[in-house]
Amino acid sequence: MIAMAALRVLFVEDDDAYARLIAREVQRPDLRLERVATVKAARERLQQEAVDAVLLDLNLPETSGLATLEAMHAVATNTAIVVLTSTADEQMAVLAMQHGAQDYLLKHEVDGSTILRAVRHARERAAYQRALRHSEARFRALVEHGYDVITLLDAAGHVLFDSRSVLQVMGFAPEERHGRLMDQFLHPDDVATVREQFARCLAHPDEVVRAEYRFLHKDGSWRWGEAVGVNRLSDPAVQAIVVNHRDVTQRKLAELALGRSEEQLRQAQKLEAVGRLAGGIAHDFNNVLTAIFGYADLLLDQFTEGDPRRRDVEEIRHSAERAASLTRQLLAFSRKQVMQPRIVSLNDVIRSVERLLKRLMGEDIQLVLELDADLVPVLADPGQLEQVLMNLAANARDAMPEGGRVLIRTSTRHVVAASPAPPDLQPGTYAVLTVTDTGVGVPSSVRDRVFEPFFTTKEVGKGTGLGLSTVYGIVTQSGGKVYLETDEGQGTTFAVYLPRALAPTSSL
Repeated sequence: MIAMAALRVLFVEDDDAYARLIAREVQRPDLRLERVATVKAARERLQQEAVDAVLLDLNLPETSGLATLEAMHAVATNTAIVVLTSTADEQMAVLAMQHGAQDYLLKHEVDGSTILRAVRHARERAAYQRALRHSEARFRALVEHGYDVITLLDAAGHVLFDSRSVLQVMGFAPEERHGRLMDQFLHPDDVATVREQFARCLAHPDEVVRAEYRFLHKDGSWRWGEAVGVNRLSDPAVQAIVVNHRDVTQRKLAELALGRSEEQLRQAQKLEAVGRLAGGIAHDFNNVLTAIFGYADLLLDQFTEGDPRRRDVEEIRHSAERAASLTRQLLAFSRKQVMQPRIVSLNDVIRSVERLLKRLMGEDIQLVLELDADLVPVLADPGQLEQVLMNLAANARDAMPEGGRVLIRTSTRHVVAASPAPPDLQPGTYAVLTVTDTGVGVPSSVRDRVFEPFFTTKEVGKGTGLGLSTVYGIVTQSGGKVYLETDEGQGTTFAVYLPRALAPTSSL
C-alpha cells in the first residue's frame, strides 16, 4: 500500500495552554500541526510554504471575530480554513461560513479525530469551491467575450440579462435593454413569427427552437439576425429562456443578392430563348412578305391610277408594310437586325427628336430634359437609339392617362468592381439614359415579363407588346443593359446603360 502524505495544518492560536492540549490530541502520522500565535506570523509562514488547511482561533490579540477570519482569508485565499472558537454562537457560525470558512468548531467539543475529519472535509470543500470559481470564471469569460449574444428572457419575453457582446452586435449596452420586452427590438413584420417560435419554446422545454428575423440596431438601422433558444425556466440555476443570437446581415444580403442574380439569369436565358424563336419566325415571315410585296408591285404595274382595283392592291401593300414593321421589331428584340453603329452622343440623339417627343407627350404631360454636358460618347446606331427613346417615351406616356411629368436624363457613371451596381453590369464607364414618369408604376407580378415580346398590360388593340422588347434588343445588341426601376403607384424609371465608345486609333 502507498502511504498517504500527512496533512499540513497551520494552527493560529494565542493561548499556549490550549495550543499544547491540541498538539497532544493530534499526535498522529497523518497530520502535521504547526502553531503560530498571530495572523501576521501566519502570513509570514504561508509566504515560505503552502499548507493544506488553517485551523484558526477568531479571538487573537491583534484582531477578533469576523475581522480575524477576513484577515486570514486575505493571506490564504486558496487554503481551507477551519474556525476553532470557544463561543457557541450560531449566527457567528453562519457568518463565518459566508465569509470563507469551510467549518466552524467549538474548542471544548473537539479531539484529534474531530480535527482531522474537519480538516479533510474542509480541504475537499475548498478544492471544490476553487474548481467551481474557476469554472464560473471561464464560463463568464466565454459569455462576456464571445461574439454571439447570450440573452436570458422571462416567460413573457422581457430581457433579464444580456452578455456584453450585445453592444457590438446591437449597439445597446446591456443595461439599456434590461427589463424591456423583446418585441421592442424586432421589426414589426417579424414579431408574429418570433412570438410563434417563442410560444413553441415555452411549450417544449427540451427542444432547441430557431428563428430568423430583423432586429433594430441602436443607430436606427434594421439588420438580420438568427437565434436559437431553449427553455430553462425549470432549472433553478437559470430560470429563464436562454437565447443565443448573432448578426447575419452580410450573409443574408449575399443570399438575397444571389437569389436576385439567379432570377435575372433565368430571365436572361428565357429572353434569349424567346429571342431566338422570334428571330427565326421574323426571318421566315420576311420571306413570305417578300413574295407579297413582289406580287403586289406586279399588280400595281398592271392597274392605272384610275382603276378601282388599284386601291385594293395598295391596301394589301400597306398591310404588308405594317407586318414588315412588326418583323423589324422582332428582329431588333432578337438582336438580328442590321445596324449601322457609329460614335454618337446620346444628348445629340435626344435633341434631334425633342420636338417629336413633345408632340408625342401631348398637352397634359410635362417633358423635362436634364442632359449631362460632359456625357461620354457611345458606339451605336443613331436611328436605333431614336427608336429606343421613342418607345420608352411612349411607354411613359401610356402610364399617365391623367397627365403627369416625364424626365429624360443623361449622366456618366463609372462602375468599379467594389461599388454597388445594377446586376450583371461589368466594370467600366457608361453613358446612362433614364426615362422617369410619374405614372401608376408596374405591378410586381408582371415586372419580370415587361421585356418579353407581345406581352402587354394594355387593352386589346391598344398595343402590340413589342415596344419594350424592341428597346431590350437594340440596347443589348449595342453592348448595353436596360433595367426597370419601379414601385407600384410611385412611377417608373427605365435606365439604359451604354458603354463608352473608345476613341479610334489613328494609323500611319
